[in-house]
Amino acid sequence: MSNDNILKRIWYVFNGIYVVTLVYSVFVNYTQGDMNGVFMCAVAVLTLVMVPLIFKIFHFKPIYEIYLIATTFAYIASVWGSTLGGYGLKGFDKFLHFSSGFLMLTVAIMLYYLLSSHNEIRTKQEKRVFYVFINAVNMAIALCWEFFEYAMLIFFNNDAINHYTQGVHDSMTDMLCATIAGLLLTIWIMKSRSNFFMNTAQKFYELNVKKKP
Repeated sequence: MSNDNILKRIWYVFNGIYVVTLVYSVFVNYTQGDMNGVFMCAVAVLTLVMVPLIFKIFHFKPIYEIYLIATTFAYIASVWGSTLGGYGLKGFDKFLHFSSGFLMLTVAIMLYYLLSSHNEIRTKQEKRVFYVFINAVNMAIALCWEFFEYAMLIFFNNDAINHYTQGVHDSMTDMLCATIAGLLLTIWIMKSRSNFFMNTAQKFYELNVKKKP
C-alpha cells in the first residue's frame, strides 16, 4: 500500500472522529439551550470541508498531508475550541495561533510555487523576495482571521475576538504568535530546506504546479 493510500485512510478515520465529536457537541449544546454553540457547530462543518473544497474548486490533486493537518487543526480549534469550550483553557488560543503560523507559512510557500511556476530559488534577490513573500502572506492570513473574528462579533454577537474583556490585546497577541512561528520556520528553512513543511509544499508543486514533459 502506498504512503498516499495510508494517509488517505488515516484522514478518513480522522473525519469520522470529527463527525462523531461534532454530533455529540450539537447534542450537548442543544440540550443546554446554547444556540450560539449550535451555530458554531455549523461553522465547524464548514471548517471540515473548506480545504478539500478549495482543492476541488481549483482542480488541485489532493495532498493528504495537508488534508490531515487541516482536519486535525479544525478538530482542535473549531470542534473542541468553539463548540466544547476549549478556548476557556489557559493558553489554548495562543497555542493554536502559534501553530497556525507554521501551517500558514507552508500555505504561503505553496502559493509562491504556484505564482512563480517553479520551486527553485535561483538568485540571492529571489531568495529575499521568497522570504519576504511567505512571511507577508502568513501575517496577512493572521490579520484576515482577526477580521473574521471581528465580523463574528459584529454580525452574530459572538465575542471570539475577546473585545469586551481584552480590547485589542487578544488580536495583537494572536497575530504576534502566528508571526513568530512563521519567522521560526523561516529560520529553519534557511538552515535546511528538507523538513516536513518544505517537503509538503514540494509535493504540492510536483503534483499541481510542475509542468509535465
